[in-house]
Parts: sequence; C-alpha cells; structure tokens
Amino acid sequence: MNYRLSKEVMTNDAMRNHFNVLATKTFGLSFENWYQEGYWAESNIPYTLFHGEVAIANISVNRMEMLYQGQRRNYIQLGTVMTDMAYRNQGLSRYIMEEIKNDWEAQCDAMLLFANNSVLNFYPKFGFKKEMQYQFSIEINGASESSKKLDMNSLHDREILKKHYEKTNPFSKVQVVNNFSLLMFYCISSMKDCIYYSPQYDAVVIAEQDGDILNCFDVFCDKGNNLLDILSSVAVGTEAVSLKFTPVDSSCFDVSAIDSNSDTLFVLNSRENIFKNEKMHFPSISHT
Repeated sequence: MNYRLSKEVMTNDAMRNHFNVLATKTFGLSFENWYQEGYWAESNIPYTLFHGEVAIANISVNRMEMLYQGQRRNYIQLGTVMTDMAYRNQGLSRYIMEEIKNDWEAQCDAMLLFANNSVLNFYPKFGFKKEMQYQFSIEINGASESSKKLDMNSLHDREILKKHYEKTNPFSKVQVVNNFSLLMFYCISSMKDCIYYSPQYDAVVIAEQDGDILNCFDVFCDKGNNLLDILSSVAVGTEAVSLKFTPVDSSCFDVSAIDSNSDTLFVLNSRENIFKNEKMHFPSISHT
C-alpha cells in the first residue's frame, strides 16, 4: 500500500490542515477552531492515512476516563471515521482499525464506537457487538425563568463552565471525567447556545429545547441537589425532559429503547461491556 499512516496529525500544521479538509468534505466540520482555541488534548489521537500530502482516511482514538458506579475505568472511543470518496473500497478503514486494535485493545477496559446505518455490518468483523441504548424521560412543569445562558465568547463564563465541570455530574451513572477538551469541542460549536447556569442551585446545565421537550445532555453541580428541581429552573415552557445520559436513579423516569440506526453503539467483545445487561445511555455529549 503506497500510503503512510500518521498518529501525530494534530501537532503538525500541514497534516492537520489536510485532516481538516477531509473532515470538512466528509462531515461538514473542521477541528481547527477547537485546536486554535487551545482545547485539543493528547487524549485525542487521529490515525490518518496520507497519499502524498493528502489525507485520505482516518479513525480517531479518544482515550477516556470513565466514572461508573464510583469506579474509574479507562475507555477508548473511536470516532471521526472517514475515507475520501476517491479512495473507498480499498480496505483503508480495515487497515487503520487493525492498527488501532493492535495498539490499544490490551491497554483499555473497554473500546466502543458509534456508527450510522451504512456501516452496521462492518464493525462486527472486528469483534464489535451492537448494543441497545435507552432513553430516560419524565414530564416536568417548567418554572418561571430562574437560570441564565452562559456566553461561550466570554472567558468569565467559560471559567464558570470549567469550574462546574470539575464537580462532575452527580446524577449520571456513567460519565466521562477529566476531559474538558471534549466538552469544549461541543460548547464552542454546536452546543454554544445550550449552556445554562442556575444560581439557585449553583448548577450548570447543558440542554437544548426541542418543541415542548428539553433534551438535557449534562448537569454539573455539587452533590445534594435534586435533579428535577435543577431541570425545572431551565425548562421554561417545557412539558417533558429527555435525558441524554443514564440517571443514577431511574425509578421515576419512563424508559424506552432507542430504535435508531443513525447512531448505533458498538462495544468490543473482548473487553468490558457495561451496556450488555443494563439499560444505559452513553452520554451523548461525549460522542466523538
């Protein structure tokens, strides 16, 4: 194969530029602003194939520290899977996947990824097993507005977010911790208008309004608060809340399987699989 594989794309200006060109062509997004803002971290490792100077295929390794039932676990999430249209059907993703498994399979507690419906038959070839995810929702009476939006153009508001992120989410059964880098990928781009601060509960909530439903992605605060009280302070004009994470206590929530092939969870069979026997939702804002 007359291609070269690089694992140091992000720190090389020329290679990063070509990586971003491929990402823009494939997903319509660039990682450059995230990098220039200083939020890229070494836990994100693109495995990128080049033909000459041009990036033609990639799978990124994302090292994650997971907190599950009070225990810290070392997870690998694969993401940014892409191949240039002109180079498809040459086995390039297979080559990169085998390299990644060789580097990381024995060094992690679990390896997982999310896939769309066009590649659902691809990942089982490497020992990944499809797992069902579940949605947790509840009716709620939105209170009069008592929270404010944080402005991600403000350094002061970014510091508020960072300070609360470090408190973690006391309501989430499984969560990514010590990865402010990944959170900021979302918070300076697609989720920048979805970050709220509730002074009453000293909590930061990342949530997006969808009609009369509030999709809640994360809540950062001290222990001892009530989740529904915090959500009510954000859910103005809302009839229901849908959690995009797994609550520690799901007894008061309606639980339903997510029947979608557009973002399907796969977990490597040879490693730990906490999703196998439990109704879980991997935190949506931690997808890569």
